[in-house]
Amino acid sequence: MFEIEAGRVLKSRYYLDRPLAPGGMGMVWQAYDRRLSRRVAVKFLTPGMVTTPQQRGEMLKRFQQEAGVTARLGHLPVPAVHDVDAEDGHFYLVMEFISGISLKDLIAESVVLELPIAASIIVSLCRVLAQAHREGIVHRDLKPSNVMISEQGFTVLLDFGIARVAGAPEDTQLTRTGSGPGSPLYTSPEQFEGGEVDGRSDLYNLGCLLYEMVAGRRVLRDDRDLWERRMQGRGTHTPLSALAVGLPEEVLDLVDRLLAVDPADRPATADEVNRVLRPYLPSPGDPPLSEFLQYDPTLPFREPFAPEYVRNALYAAGPSTALRAFRPRADAKDLHHEAQRLLTADPSKAVTLLTERLPDFEGQYGLRSPEVLELRFDLAKALFAQGDGDMARGVCTEILHCTLGVEVLEIYHMRAKRMLSGE
Repeated sequence: MFEIEAGRVLKSRYYLDRPLAPGGMGMVWQAYDRRLSRRVAVKFLTPGMVTTPQQRGEMLKRFQQEAGVTARLGHLPVPAVHDVDAEDGHFYLVMEFISGISLKDLIAESVVLELPIAASIIVSLCRVLAQAHREGIVHRDLKPSNVMISEQGFTVLLDFGIARVAGAPEDTQLTRTGSGPGSPLYTSPEQFEGGEVDGRSDLYNLGCLLYEMVAGRRVLRDDRDLWERRMQGRGTHTPLSALAVGLPEEVLDLVDRLLAVDPADRPATADEVNRVLRPYLPSPGDPPLSEFLQYDPTLPFREPFAPEYVRNALYAAGPSTALRAFRPRADAKDLHHEAQRLLTADPSKAVTLLTERLPDFEGQYGLRSPEVLELRFDLAKALFAQGDGDMARGVCTEILHCTLGVEVLEIYHMRAKRMLSGE
């Protein structure tokens, strides 16, 4: 009797080594291709899913479609499919092995990711999705476990097993098991309800990923949130602005649009998402982040075309003491220190300097970012110091309004209250 176990050899060629992870409708094993002397990944259908001849035929079509989709996107960062076959009724795909870390594990290790890291991942996924959508392919199962960061820092999109391909037959019986294809906590509202999906459904998933990376929690945290969505017919999530501070208004607006319940309110294409996030990518020559990342998705942007030994040297050096890649925030801190120096020596000059430069920082980082809030408090102090109490109180009142009800900004809200009361 055929069993999927370590040591099994498929077609006298693929030696099964160890299981890696569940893979959508299947499970994935690391294996060794004896003929070409390379590691590969072998994806099997989960035992028990195929019980009838009709289902076996449908599964073979699904595997063949996944192979065809990845072949069409072979010039993009998706794992190549090398072989499609069956042994003793067990269908399997032999795919390129991606050595690295899943986005799911990266989030679990880091909890919250810096914006340049999140932007590097999302922009890379946008490149794949933009081309897939142009070819009529909708992934339908974009989630952290289906995204890998390779050893070289490249973001790779996995598992097109339930992709919707224009011109292909409707979903097979296998993908309809349960409530529908995809992972419920990440599916778009229209996909969850079994409606028609297009590329904008994948963009909703992108919003879920971006939200989770910068907020440190999922849009829908558990089945209770899922039930509320179903009962109320709407999205159920805490606004990102209430969980993450220091993000530019443009990024907060992008997440809101990506997570819109109505697909018509989302960005039209992945290219549009790409354009919004590109300004927040690290630049060539930027130093590594202060945190040590063994698999660093910013690396292809910071060190394009770098030889392999240079990339490995970055990892071997251990944790970096360099500034974060998102270096412009140091400019806001420099302005804060200069304003503090001028408060005693020349408060009028501090008012002029802050009035001139604050709008740029507010536009880039948002009114609620810690750096900008500090600068707004500096402006209020300088106005008080030069005797313009009315304008100073106006600045404090604005801070009160924009921090009201935001739990992570409560300290700034109370600080503004104290300043207004003259404490």
